[in-house]
Amino acid sequence: MTSSKDSGGQLMLSIILPVFNVAPYLRECLDSIIQQNFSHAYEAILVDDCSTDGSVEICRQYSQDYPQSLRLIENNSNMGVSIARNLGLEQATGRYLMFVDADDLLPPSAVSYLFSAAEENNADIVKGNLTLLDEIRESPARDNVKKTKVVSGGNVLTTLYEHKSVRGHIGGKLFRRERLGKIRFPVGVRMAEDLLYFSELFSKAESMVLLNKNVYCYRKHQTGSTGRKYEKGSYVDWLYAVEYAGKFAASNEEKRAHKDLLVRTMAQIARECRMISSASAAEVLDSIMQKCQQWDIRLFHLIFRDRLGLRAISRYIKLQLAIKQIRRNLADS
Repeated sequence: MTSSKDSGGQLMLSIILPVFNVAPYLRECLDSIIQQNFSHAYEAILVDDCSTDGSVEICRQYSQDYPQSLRLIENNSNMGVSIARNLGLEQATGRYLMFVDADDLLPPSAVSYLFSAAEENNADIVKGNLTLLDEIRESPARDNVKKTKVVSGGNVLTTLYEHKSVRGHIGGKLFRRERLGKIRFPVGVRMAEDLLYFSELFSKAESMVLLNKNVYCYRKHQTGSTGRKYEKGSYVDWLYAVEYAGKFAASNEEKRAHKDLLVRTMAQIARECRMISSASAAEVLDSIMQKCQQWDIRLFHLIFRDRLGLRAISRYIKLQLAIKQIRRNLADS
């Protein structure tokens, strides 16, 4: 890692790394950051959120070994990932910003690829390809692009809504701090806080590069069943995030893309609801029906008023079939 500042006194990149009880993976993550083959100066800001498993001791060790490159912030109490990221944003001084989760990895050329794409295209955002790592294999993410593409103007936010080549996860994205560095993560949201953050961020960006390079390795964990977010009720925050994201839609194209995202979300929730316990499914079904009415998800309107495409219509049909299956499951329970 380059530790001195570039000419002009500015670091080229600040990597923000929230840390909470990830000791088994933390060293590998930090090594992947330190070992970037990047010729410019960059920093990593570690924000330990009151870990209890030895993670903070690992952070202290690395910050002592690399004092000019790693900075450690230690919270006195567990305040959540959004506050941890916001604390990192407050301390960041790099030309660009990047977030890494402490159990994930950066390929050796990740920073170099992202930085070069941003500089060459004068882009506010660069989103690269991701790979998904589990106990068996490493595989490409569904939103990867096959060819590098520059997106500008209102198409930046539309691309986020479309969820084809950009999704609401934190990994694999670089942001220009001067334009986007004042935006903060919402606090107190249990799920989809990334989408809330990105909706505002993408609405303010003037250009984005979709980069055909692997820049992030996301580690998949077997943390529980599909139904956990429904049993705990955190899916309500997901619904709120998807709805609130539409606040930033200005053009007709953006509004159509957001409506498509609403349909997509309802279809996904309904299909997952078929596999959860009856005790949770009844409540979730009520939420589905309420949101379908509130968001005006009706076939006639989707076709003739919203003018959505065949993919949205297909999702609507899947939504209705899933609702019927949920009702059958509840009747049989």
